Amino acid sequence: MLALAVVPALVSCNKFLNEDPSKSTQKTLETAEQLDAILGSYSRFYSEYNHTALACDDFGISPEMEDGGASFSPVSELSFILCNDRCTQTSRLLWDGEYSKIYYANLVLTNIDDVSGDQAFKDNLRAEAHFLRAYSMFQLALAYTLYYDGTNGDEPGLVLKQTTSFEENVTRASLADTWAFIEADLRAALNGVTSPLVSDGKRRVWRGTTAAVHAFAARYYLYRGDYANALANVEAVLAETSTLKDYNDPAQMSYFQTPDEYEINASTDAKETVQVYYPYTFLQFYGSNGYPELFGWEELLYARTCSYASWWYIPSEGLLDNYAVDLSTETPAAVAEGLEEGEEYDTRKNDRRYEFFVCEDMSLRYCSKDPAFRYPGYCQFFYDNLISGPTVSEMLLIKAEIQARQGDFNAAMETLRPLRAARIRTDVDDSEFFQVESASDALTKVLQERRRELAFVMRWYDIKRLNANEDSSDDITIVKTFYPYNTSAVLSSESPIEYRIEPGSRKFATPIPEVEITRSEGVIQQNTY
Repeated sequence: MLALAVVPALVSCNKFLNEDPSKSTQKTLETAEQLDAILGSYSRFYSEYNHTALACDDFGISPEMEDGGASFSPVSELSFILCNDRCTQTSRLLWDGEYSKIYYANLVLTNIDDVSGDQAFKDNLRAEAHFLRAYSMFQLALAYTLYYDGTNGDEPGLVLKQTTSFEENVTRASLADTWAFIEADLRAALNGVTSPLVSDGKRRVWRGTTAAVHAFAARYYLYRGDYANALANVEAVLAETSTLKDYNDPAQMSYFQTPDEYEINASTDAKETVQVYYPYTFLQFYGSNGYPELFGWEELLYARTCSYASWWYIPSEGLLDNYAVDLSTETPAAVAEGLEEGEEYDTRKNDRRYEFFVCEDMSLRYCSKDPAFRYPGYCQFFYDNLISGPTVSEMLLIKAEIQARQGDFNAAMETLRPLRAARIRTDVDDSEFFQVESASDALTKVLQERRRELAFVMRWYDIKRLNANEDSSDDITIVKTFYPYNTSAVLSSESPIEYRIEPGSRKFATPIPEVEITRSEGVIQQNTY
């Protein structure tokens, strides 16, 4: 049905370029079930090609990686990784991807009043389309606009697409109008979505359910600094579901059956064979492959994943070190018994998130093996996908942060107790984490826990909002050290330099792909720096 609704997109390239689309080449949408099929086409919606995961300080890069054979394209990757505001010939996957989803949301909104069907069913579809549009607009605003603090509303916002017409005005709206547009869609969704997360015994995490809408609202209002609304929506989610995925349960967490194997340092006395292990979810999404594992993730509220086409999420040293903060340094007895003489146990693995998602020696897939450059990767679903949709764990983190900011620091720690129980090895002492003496201490621990739990996918979101709030103690400067580069090459013969993005920097609005400005014949204006 979805294909029939967008037949012009299936016409051959030459014919498409030579003929203007017309109504006569489209199949008329006639029923609410057809619109429901559009929103149910989950393969069109789940993936977010979000380059801000590269720009944040969770993504690591070093001169040693370049020297070790890693390859970074100066235009398509380094401009985001190193926050270069001059390279606009960059990937347009995020821009195109989210506006494509907005198109389908608008397709539903444009036709919902004219199709047949039960009115309650149609009202829910209308609200779900508003949710889908709000979610995608929020993703675009995070990447391409400055943080809206209420005083900078005249800054450039986004193109507000409200129809399916290719002739709709593409002038960028103001920042104030952009956020008003997103919130209006969100309120329409909150007031209209009636479909629950669980229906007929199935968790419908690929659809805009009540749990998904409230979870997104909690994320939205936390970003805006509206803690009362954020907390109210968290409570609405937890009243519907509070299930956490237990990383200590072997039935829920395990390793992929076939590890990668590499022979390294073959020309030296240090020759050895190493294996790289991945979590059991290491399945590439195609056909029906991988989706059951994603949709079956017990705490997932809305199925979205951050996708990275180059297949190596490189964890920074800062992210890796954070897994050891407030964590016991003891080696569990069961582990100690299996260690060979002289072998050291990495106590960061006492945090199951580090154990399962930080894949040691993943660099061997991309870098020199003789001599070997050895560095980990971060992996959840195959090489390219990390869960970015809201989860129960994120709701607990939002609640705990608000409690800490409101001074109820002991309650904040108690809110995180079930999350820690599901993430930290049960045979290590985790009591130090819960020992706090002030709201400031609790807030620091909550934010560190957010970084561990939501690595890569929410870090840019956090840095932007933390740098914009009234509390300067949680400000973050992104610092990366790498070689100079230009649009065609990494200048590895020169000395490394420091790349920085400070609080208040205009670089927090990443460049709009130049191809979009060209397509609009200059109507879309580029961000200024």
